[in-house]
Amino acid sequence: MHVEKLRHPQPKPPSRRQWQNDGYKHLFAVIVVSERLVTYMTTPAEEPVALISERELRLLNVGAGLELSPDGSQPLSYSARLWAQLSLPYRDPGPVPEWVRRNNSITLSISPGMTTAKDGSRRPAYPFGVIPRYLMTWMTTEAVRTGSRQLHLGPSLSKFLRSLGMNSSGASSARALDQLHRLAVANMNIEDLRTSGDRWGIAGANFNVASRYELWFSKDPAKAPSDILGSTITLSEDFYRSVLEAPVPLRPEALRALSGSPMRLDLYVWLVYRLKYLERPTTVSWGQLAGQFGADYKVKRQFKAAFEKNLREVLVLYPQAKTLVTETGIRLLPSAEHIPDRKLRAI
Repeated sequence: MHVEKLRHPQPKPPSRRQWQNDGYKHLFAVIVVSERLVTYMTTPAEEPVALISERELRLLNVGAGLELSPDGSQPLSYSARLWAQLSLPYRDPGPVPEWVRRNNSITLSISPGMTTAKDGSRRPAYPFGVIPRYLMTWMTTEAVRTGSRQLHLGPSLSKFLRSLGMNSSGASSARALDQLHRLAVANMNIEDLRTSGDRWGIAGANFNVASRYELWFSKDPAKAPSDILGSTITLSEDFYRSVLEAPVPLRPEALRALSGSPMRLDLYVWLVYRLKYLERPTTVSWGQLAGQFGADYKVKRQFKAAFEKNLREVLVLYPQAKTLVTETGIRLLPSAEHIPDRKLRAI
């Protein structure tokens, strides 16, 4: 990274009030990061105002590393194609009978399964947030790597979660097991609305992520995550087959950098998948995007602002992606693949 101060002469610097009200800008520095230019501003009083945050700088560092090392420092991870088209809840939906998300003609509905607690009590519970997305990525990657429906948690899951920035405490392990339990019992349905001539129809399927599971929890929540040893989950036949048919390759470095936001992770998987198969320019409307990514937003402008913010971060890690945000939606243009086929491999 090279930082060089640059000055532009100003006959009469504006006052602080003019600066705040009129938005006068003075170029302070140019940071060159892997052929990207990142500008900084300064006020006339020589008080630097960063145009990007520390988080964005970290993203740039990761993005530069991905460009300088196309093969990556870590083997690839994989996502099921389903999660590039639809997604899980961002937040806990609460006591509702079903949760729905749509992508054009395809609808995913999730009904909470019943989870059993240590005292024997039972309650309905939805999978939600960042952790189930990481768990689904781990399960897909393990299925691709091992060619087996039965997955053993133990060191493999702990190592994977640590690689994505989650600490190895007992509390983190407990949260991961809780969300895995929620995933295992959730009931999912996909329907595809179709038309043909003067007819219309519905094609659908009911499925579960897991057909069997055995999860071991520590009685001491502070205990090390090695207590998950012996825990297994067996993917359902339908889900396993869908995973192997067309897994979406992902860079684990990008997954870690995008942590903290379910939408960021969803956008990353979606963009990698869409641009891999895109042959001609297409516009995805804000209505379509809201149906797929914005179910938790009641106000359209709030969703649009969140979408654009998260998209900017994803594009730092996938700079080859050619996109254009417009008033009607997002314009996708044929782009270089994030991960060329010749580089595909499992962890």
